[in-house]
Order: sequence, then C-alpha cells, then structure tokens
Amino acid sequence: MKLKGKLYKIITIALFALTLVSFTVLTFVNLPSEPAPFSENENRNLAVFPEVSVSKYKDRSLMKGIESWFSDRFFGREQWIKVRNGTERLIGKVDVNGVYTDSDRMMQIWEGYNSEFIDKHLKAMNKFAAAYPDKQMYFLLAPTSQEVYSDLFPSCAPIGSQSELLEYCREGLDTIQTINVIPTMKLHKDDYIYYRTDHHWTSFGAYLAYYDAAKAMGFKPCELGEYDIEHASDSFRGTLYSKTLDDSVTPDIMDYYHLKGERSIKLSINDGKGGGLKRYDSLYFREYLDVKDKYSSFLGPNTPYMSIETGTEGPTLLMFKDSYAHSLLPFLTSHFSRIDVLDLRLINTGYSSYVKVKDYDSVMFVYNAITFSEGTDVRKLNMK
Repeated sequence: MKLKGKLYKIITIALFALTLVSFTVLTFVNLPSEPAPFSENENRNLAVFPEVSVSKYKDRSLMKGIESWFSDRFFGREQWIKVRNGTERLIGKVDVNGVYTDSDRMMQIWEGYNSEFIDKHLKAMNKFAAAYPDKQMYFLLAPTSQEVYSDLFPSCAPIGSQSELLEYCREGLDTIQTINVIPTMKLHKDDYIYYRTDHHWTSFGAYLAYYDAAKAMGFKPCELGEYDIEHASDSFRGTLYSKTLDDSVTPDIMDYYHLKGERSIKLSINDGKGGGLKRYDSLYFREYLDVKDKYSSFLGPNTPYMSIETGTEGPTLLMFKDSYAHSLLPFLTSHFSRIDVLDLRLINTGYSSYVKVKDYDSVMFVYNAITFSEGTDVRKLNMK
C-alpha cells in the first residue's frame, strides 16, 4: 500500500511538472512580437519586460516586473481568467474585480466618497469660478448605473449614494450651478440608458442627461423626433466585460443620434503627441466599431483638447470632462457655435496652454461620480 501511495505521489508530481513545463514552453513559443502588445479584451497594454539592473535586483522590482511580464503572456491566460472568475461567481462571491452582475447587467461597485477629498475638488472649482465671475458655470455629476439600479444589489453590499455626493457638491459650490439628472435617469430605469457591459451611459441615457442640462442652461432641448437614430453596432463589450470576461451578459447595442437637417460640423483634436491639430468632418470615428473599444467611436479616444465647430449660430462653451461627455457632446452641439473640450487627466501644463477662459460665454464640468470622487485631476484647474 505504501508503495502504491508513493507511486501515486510521484505520478501526480510528474504530471504537474509536465503541465507546468508545457505551458511555459507554449508561452514562449507564442510570445507576441510587440514589446507591449495591446489586449483588446482587457483594453490595456500588457506589461513590458523590465530593465535589468543591479538596483532593481536588490529592491526586488526586477523579479516583480518579470513576474508581471510573464503573467500577462501566460499561454491561455484569458481562458484561465474566465475560469477563475466563473468559479468565484459559483461560490457566491458578490463581485468580480469590482463588478457586480445581476439581471443581465454589469455594474461597477462604488463604496462612497471621502468628504475631505471632495472638499479639495470643490475648493479648486470655487477658486476657478471666482477668477471668472462674469462666466456662467455648470456642474453635471453623471450617475453611474449603480445609482439607478441600486435595488439589484444585495442589502449587505457596501455601496454609496451618488445622490448624497451630488448634494454635498451642490452645498459646497459657491457660484457653479449643479445639474441634477439623477431623478430623470431613475424615472427611465426600465429603458436602455446604461450599457450592460460598460460603465458609460448609452446614447439614450446621454440624451436624457442632455435634456435636463439644456433646460438648466436656458435652452429649449431638441425632442427625440428631431433625430434619426443609427444602430451602429450590436456587438459592443465594454470596460466591465474587460474586468470579468463574463460571456453570459448580452453584448451591447451602440446608437448614434443624428439631428435631422443639414449641418456642417468640424472636429479638431490635439492628441498631446505633437503635430498640432488634426481636423475631421464628423464626430464619429467609425473605425472603432471594428475593434473592442467601440465607445471611442464617439469623438475618438480621450485626448487633452478638442474643439467642435457646429456650423450654427450661438454662444460658445468650454467643457472640462471625462469620457462620459463623449456621447453627451453631440446633443449639445445644437445650442452652441463652438464647444472646446479639455480633459485634465491628460494635461499637466495648465489649461491656459490650450484655451483662454475669457473667450467663452459659459463653462461646464461633466464628470461621472466615480471619476470625480476618486481622481485628483479637477484640482489642476489652478495649475499655472
């Protein structure tokens, strides 16, 4: 019996070693040629092989870098991730990589905000507004799907209230007018207002936010019947899918809303990589419909600066934003002759390197609740 037991252990160890060696060999045989290949499913560049040096060896960063590099290229890596995530769901784990899934819907989990952290944002915004007292300024805090579908979460789930965050900001802002779109979004919760596999709102969700924003800014919003709706894609799997690789959730539909009638819209983009402005005749980059990052078909990927000339008469608007604004901006073009857009996440030289605030009639801030409560880029408003 002892001999059989030892033989069983030897065979088990041998099979494990053979499997490990086989997958290692397959990993190196199938290495991509690029030093930092892009993973479409995870929407990120894979780790680069670290620079070898004595100092990196001593502080162990060399081994950590090699481990990350090898882990990102391990043969069958995405299949292993799917198996791991599926196992976690089967054993009852509430979230996978910060994503909760229920009723054919993925939702990014947000636990709440730190008031002292938010105070620094509001202080920067108030200081900015005080420097331009003649400009009307607006703040639209975009709710994420968690706020609208909070009833889907277990009662024990540690989720925060984005309505409370908005009210905290409203009380802390001196002259900047807050725009509350949360009641409208909740009223339409049974409509297709958020993507199932992505953290952004859909085009219809963005339209609802636009409708409230236009009224708050003194404009008569365009009605749905004034748009032709183009179904651009029905195979969109977004950022939340990238975190879970859960194929059980239905892929998303992506729509473009085109205002009826002839308009000559021009889009200019400074991508921050040199070469000046690049000019386009459309707000939609349809080449992104052929890749995983389909949301970038709205005005392209995030860039430091873009300018939209609408071809219509009207005031001018300066917007500070995150990516939620990309599907909102096409609607706002109905009311402004020019909209210039800055993404402070990609600017480290101060906004004055790109624009002069005095050139605009009004200023608007558009951030989703998670970006606003966790990032620090809004504080760059006072960077010289």
